Amino acid sequence: MTLLRGTDGSKLAVITESQSAAPKRGKRRAWPAYVAVAQSQHDCDAVLVVIASSQATANACRRTIHTGHPGFSLDPIVIGPHNTPDPTDPAFAGVAPELTVLAALTHALDLTDDTNRRLVLDKLATLDRETRTTYTRFVQHAASDAARKALEELMASPTYRDDFVDGLLEQGEARGEARGEAKMLVRFLVARGFEVSDDLRGHILTSSNTEQLETWFDKAVVADSLDTIFGH
Repeated sequence: MTLLRGTDGSKLAVITESQSAAPKRGKRRAWPAYVAVAQSQHDCDAVLVVIASSQATANACRRTIHTGHPGFSLDPIVIGPHNTPDPTDPAFAGVAPELTVLAALTHALDLTDDTNRRLVLDKLATLDRETRTTYTRFVQHAASDAARKALEELMASPTYRDDFVDGLLEQGEARGEARGEAKMLVRFLVARGFEVSDDLRGHILTSSNTEQLETWFDKAVVADSLDTIFGH
């Protein structure tokens, strides 16, 4: 959730959801609650923005959510391949790197195309190191395996090496650390007698967020159910 503040002191809470597939019924029913809670907690208007990685997902996310209460229905704001702002438009020059990342997430930019990969790296290269590293991870996560490999090869080329190789090394170290923590968490859950399904095992082992893994581990020490740990 992002809290935007205007120069006049006004506020707007923006809840952002990323969807790579049509949301399940339970997830959709939770979205109106997200908006209501944000509105209450921050004492301001709140909106829900869904970033969809395909047109089909965007169409599914855009459907009105009826709560059953008269007049209380939610029409999510959906950004998908069809309506992602063009990051090359001069009118958006001030936020071009951010729009480039958004276009990668929604697949409005086809990262299997070398021209688009170079466009992404050119925009990211203008950022400070920390922001560049974070945005690069977003783009890599959104890319297909083939596009990710091609992107990383391009990042290691002489043209982009100075801007991106250090970030690649850092990401490699971070992935290694996360992988070790994930394996340890799985072993700990099994030792505590929890039945770890293949889906849950895969979910844990593919996580690269060390903070999330540590949070799960802390909960696993005292939890009496997997629901308590993972919130399923």
